[in-house]
Amino acid sequence: MKNYLSTFLFSCLVFALLLCSPPKNLFSSHEDLVRDLLIVDYWNKRLNEKMPVSYNHLLHGGYWNMPSARMGQEGELGVGYVEASPYRLWNLRCQLTDRLEVSGNYRIFKGIDDPVLSAHGFGDFSDKGVNFKIAVLKAEDSGYQLPGISIGFEDFMGTKAFKAKYAVLTKVFLDQNLEMSFGYGTGRIRGWFGGLNWMPFRQSPCTYLQSLSIAAEYDAIPYKDLSIEPHPRGRKQKTEINFGLKYRLWDQFDISLSYIRGQKLAASVSTYYNFGSSQGILIKTDTPKPYIAPVNIEPIGELRPESVLVPDLVYAFRKQGLTLLQAWISSDEECEKTLRLRIINDVYRLECDLRTHLNHLIAYLTPLDVSKVIVGIDSEGTLIQEYQYRMEFVRNFAVKKCSGYELKIFTPLCEATQANPCKEWLLYDQKQPLFCYDILPKNYAYFGSSTGKFKYGLGLEAIFSGYLWNNIFYSTVVGYIFTKNIGSLKDVDRLNPSQLINVRTDIVRYFQKEGFSLDEAYLQKFWNLGQGYFFRLSAGYFEVEYGGVAGEFLWYPVQSRWAFGIEGAVVGKRKFNSCFGFTGKIRKLDGFNPSYRKFIGSQYFVNLYYQWKEAKLDLRIKAGKFLAHDYGVRYEVSRYFPSGLRITMWYTQTNGHDKINGQTYYDKGIGFSMPLDFFYNRCDRGVWGYGMSAWLRDVGASSYTGQELYYMLNDNRQ
Repeated sequence: MKNYLSTFLFSCLVFALLLCSPPKNLFSSHEDLVRDLLIVDYWNKRLNEKMPVSYNHLLHGGYWNMPSARMGQEGELGVGYVEASPYRLWNLRCQLTDRLEVSGNYRIFKGIDDPVLSAHGFGDFSDKGVNFKIAVLKAEDSGYQLPGISIGFEDFMGTKAFKAKYAVLTKVFLDQNLEMSFGYGTGRIRGWFGGLNWMPFRQSPCTYLQSLSIAAEYDAIPYKDLSIEPHPRGRKQKTEINFGLKYRLWDQFDISLSYIRGQKLAASVSTYYNFGSSQGILIKTDTPKPYIAPVNIEPIGELRPESVLVPDLVYAFRKQGLTLLQAWISSDEECEKTLRLRIINDVYRLECDLRTHLNHLIAYLTPLDVSKVIVGIDSEGTLIQEYQYRMEFVRNFAVKKCSGYELKIFTPLCEATQANPCKEWLLYDQKQPLFCYDILPKNYAYFGSSTGKFKYGLGLEAIFSGYLWNNIFYSTVVGYIFTKNIGSLKDVDRLNPSQLINVRTDIVRYFQKEGFSLDEAYLQKFWNLGQGYFFRLSAGYFEVEYGGVAGEFLWYPVQSRWAFGIEGAVVGKRKFNSCFGFTGKIRKLDGFNPSYRKFIGSQYFVNLYYQWKEAKLDLRIKAGKFLAHDYGVRYEVSRYFPSGLRITMWYTQTNGHDKINGQTYYDKGIGFSMPLDFFYNRCDRGVWGYGMSAWLRDVGASSYTGQELYYMLNDNRQ
């Protein structure tokens, strides 16, 4: 006891001496720590500090008319308007990858009539263009120590009246808040060009001035050359120097005012948002957290019979946003019990999120005497895949001896297996939902009509869906357009009428229908044949223009990046002035003279799919017969983003020999889809999408025939 007392007294004496005469470096060590933290904070800011990107009049990284080597962040979408005499431009921009920038422009020639269409209400002459730029080296790659290098192509599709090719180098001087570019181009951009953007107040304490920049450029466009500048009022140029001011508001809107060609003022406004990485407008406050309590792992027996186990599971799964359809239990020769569950996931878009919630549910609710749990995922009325949990690993996960990543390795996604009624006891069976509904926007749009540049229809569609006899899916869509301006729209191109049978160009008549429309009403049945083989049959009204019967066969194993399928359909053309019935005839033009012939449409294809996960790309080749009796191949490339945004581009090459302005036209276009939970405060698997071809033509056309197997399966494996 004396030893402890003497030790305590000695410690008190030492502490008192330290307080009375602290060492010189006692507090200086605290000062050193603060200084070190400030240094770390400074370099963290410098490493993450970025020079804002400015955009030119084509909504590409650049200045006014000239480009730079810089570009935005992956997943950004932008839209803008430019008033740059003698043109008005409507622009779209998409940053498909961190090194690929794509933009589209709709250019209106102020004061110039279209030689054919203006008399019909079209207005001023217009032109469409598509541009892209590839970053060979980004300035950000080296922390702005090295210049960025990009190559670009302007107006490489369509009339190519403004086509140009260029290579450009851009150096960012971060400490001076300055970037400078130097490049060389051919075509419309002819020879050497350059530009600079200076943000003198970027580090100012006044936040309202930080985003103000001064931009100038050397414009290499030879405006006086009639072969380069098509607008007569755009051929005057007093100087090659363009300059002006740019301002970014709330890090969301760009506004600019410039003086171009030494004689005209130009103004632009644009906005952008990173839809690719965004988690949505609203915080997901209503999405449930992974299950943690109450924990009930009591073995099956008197204290927790099956009649108690099932309600525990049903209630907990429902609170997690999952629907438990079936529960089975079995026991093998060694008395090891297996619990089999069949669930529907209507909430979690990503497979990893679903797995996280399942891990917790299985860990904290499975009885101790169960050695294995099989969780089968149901989609569209059939089992598509499953998880097989070995409970020794799950229990290690429950007590933090095993991470979620390790549990994923022990519990890989695998092919679905069916319950054996002869060996397994059915504890719970809930029927598939008979009736569900949803309300979504309905819209369509046309650009370049002879009676106006933009035609549209806006309304709503009510979607009613469910399951008949527990395994046959039905979908019915009733639409109503509230406002539209397509009454004067014609279903025959005034300049280039399609000479194929009109399988798609006359869809305008269906959209001009007044009142309610039955847009869709069909039945669909899926089968899982095992070993990665799937099959579906569909019948009914597939879309506003076609209805019939269709079938599809697909091979797509769970762990495979490849998929192979065969599909075919026989369809009839619906009456455009009625919700029900088929016409039995189709129009065929000879020049502008119509004739009608009997029609039963058919289409059949061989499909090859590949998912390039590293690049976040889905690739598809679709070869076969299209509706207009043309044969060929459709190529699709889809880029998907962490937010669920998907952008798809396609190009179809067939032997239809469709002619536009004397040249063979091949169908091409772009579409997108985005998750509806972007606008919700909870997770949801619903999506909304829209697509548009470059021209409304009959070549390379096919009918929608119900939900495709590959995309249904792929959406559950993302």
